[in-house]
Amino acid sequence: MSTTKSAKPKIHQLITLALVALTIIFMVFYGSLPVSYDYVVGSITDQDIYAPRSFIDSYETRRRAVIARDTSADVFVRSDKKAQECIDRVDDIFDLAEQTRKNATQTRPTQNTVNPSSIASQLSISVEQSLGIKIESENFVVFFETNTSNTTFTYVREKTISMAELIMLGEVNDAILPTKISEQIDTFRESSPSYSKYADTMHVILTAVLEPNTVYDEKATYDLANNAYNAVINEPVVVEKGTKLVESGSIIDEHIYSNLVELELIRDSSFNLVILARCALYVIVISAATVVYLNIERKKLKVETPVFYLLVITFLVSIGASVYLSTLSNLLCIVVFFAAVCSTYLGTQNGIILSAVNLMLIWPMHGFDPETFFINLVGIILCSIFAGRTDKIINNAALIFFPTITTIAASFAYNFLIGNTRTEYLNSLVFTFLSTIASLVAAIGLSPIFELVCNAASPVKLISLSQPGQHLLKRLFLEASGTHSHSMMVANLADSAAEAIGADSLLCKVAAYYHDIGKLENPEYFTENQHDGVNPHDSLTIMESVAIITRHPEDGVKLAKKERLPNAIIKIIDEHHGTTYPSYFYRKAVEDAKLRGLEPPDVNNFRYRGHIPSSRESAVVMIADTCEAAVRSMKTSDVQGAEQLIRVLIKDKIDQDQLINSGLSFDDIEKIVIAFKQVYAGVFHERIKYPE
Repeated sequence: MSTTKSAKPKIHQLITLALVALTIIFMVFYGSLPVSYDYVVGSITDQDIYAPRSFIDSYETRRRAVIARDTSADVFVRSDKKAQECIDRVDDIFDLAEQTRKNATQTRPTQNTVNPSSIASQLSISVEQSLGIKIESENFVVFFETNTSNTTFTYVREKTISMAELIMLGEVNDAILPTKISEQIDTFRESSPSYSKYADTMHVILTAVLEPNTVYDEKATYDLANNAYNAVINEPVVVEKGTKLVESGSIIDEHIYSNLVELELIRDSSFNLVILARCALYVIVISAATVVYLNIERKKLKVETPVFYLLVITFLVSIGASVYLSTLSNLLCIVVFFAAVCSTYLGTQNGIILSAVNLMLIWPMHGFDPETFFINLVGIILCSIFAGRTDKIINNAALIFFPTITTIAASFAYNFLIGNTRTEYLNSLVFTFLSTIASLVAAIGLSPIFELVCNAASPVKLISLSQPGQHLLKRLFLEASGTHSHSMMVANLADSAAEAIGADSLLCKVAAYYHDIGKLENPEYFTENQHDGVNPHDSLTIMESVAIITRHPEDGVKLAKKERLPNAIIKIIDEHHGTTYPSYFYRKAVEDAKLRGLEPPDVNNFRYRGHIPSSRESAVVMIADTCEAAVRSMKTSDVQGAEQLIRVLIKDKIDQDQLINSGLSFDDIEKIVIAFKQVYAGVFHERIKYPE
């Protein structure tokens, strides 16, 4: 925001904005501080405590994570070596059985009889001594019966080893090993019923020899436990806002105390520093975005110093009020108050954006409640639209009624969408109504004081000044009718040109109405007000005439200040002639000096004692005033001739350096010429000639 061309006010404003930012940081900080307690582990609470916001229950999350880690299963992996060792031991048993069969055959008595039980006992002893495996001898008897041929023995051996290989092929632990063995034996009984008598022995051998073929994997077990821990940590336990954390009369245990610390509800200066840092970062980010916007819009934002400080104060008031109001209800917020004031002086767009910034800075104090943000954002938009309108004066009742009804509707819609209870509906509607209507009544009630203090050109003020019944306009019409007619035409030109280049058309139009009020001091000395061919200048010297003519901007400024016109209009009155000079009287003085044989007079003695235009609006009024006066005096009646004259006059202003501080570009100049042509095209159109 800029008020003047000097650097000093800008420095003051930058310092002010910096102090405002610091003030907002501390307001947001204190407004965001939750209620804190002096409890320690073992304290007995004297009240219920609810979660002021949703948070992660770190204590419970860690507890569940530790349980998940400690209860995770051990990891075993298949060992080829161990599987092969089991298969080899089965093979070794049959080697011993085969060797025992051979020995029994070689030492067979002459009677041709053998005692299978005795031989089986020898095999049992050999297996235990050689392999360390205890198998009862009766289980081996079937191998030494007379009807067990070598072919049968070999078949049983191969089948048993094959079973062992199949069982050991997969991962086998203590739980499933017996089942796997039984399945293989049952399959053998079904597929080889004639050898079923060997099935029990095969089952005993496999049961005695085979062991789980998995070994403990320490790394995999650790990874599994760690993954189980991380899975719980990555999906933490979330406690929703409003959950009762502590019931009155209960004891604060470590879990509850941890939650209170997590929510920063335990008094500790270090926690306050953390909150302060968070608030500072939050405010700085929003402020930086706002500065970017203001920098982009700086050419359009011509804000006078009193208005600047008024907006700063109302901005801070709305934030400061929330420090207290938020403790009563999240829905008590007066951001609409700032929206009404801001939109009145800066227009709808800036009102919406800056009020949204105001709302975002207030939001942390209300616990980032989405309902508060939604309802107030709706209120800001509608309030800014009504308060920022420049096409007509908005009735104060309408400014109060429509935003209030809209925010109530927004409250109803939100609660309907969420599905809140009837009590929550009622609370929301009541607090929304109170906040909105109180904010708007305050803004409207204080507006006369704001205008008195700031003397700013707000849209409402400008529209009021544009009414024909205004005191100065009535005087201009009655006492200087020619000037009044000239001012009305200048207003039409200025309004059209300002709209074409994106300047403040309302300010240009109203300023044009008042730009020549200084002529009320001596209206008859200006050509447009002279009648019956009487010209008072005929009885004056050239310099006396020049003094009267060039003094009317100064007289206008004095009269405008007396009537308390807005400063923006006063500035345009002062600048509408810049530092030019009345060429008619200067040329007359040059001719007179030439006749007397004197040097031409100094042109600086003929100049207006105002300032060159400092804004696009001021430059537009200057150009419109010059062109309207020239077209009128030259009695130009066609658009082409008017355009040529307009271009010459604008070039003359550029040559005299009258537009160097106006901010107008050559593209703007071209748009102004086109806008003037359109106005004069309507003025010069042919009319139907009616019969006498």
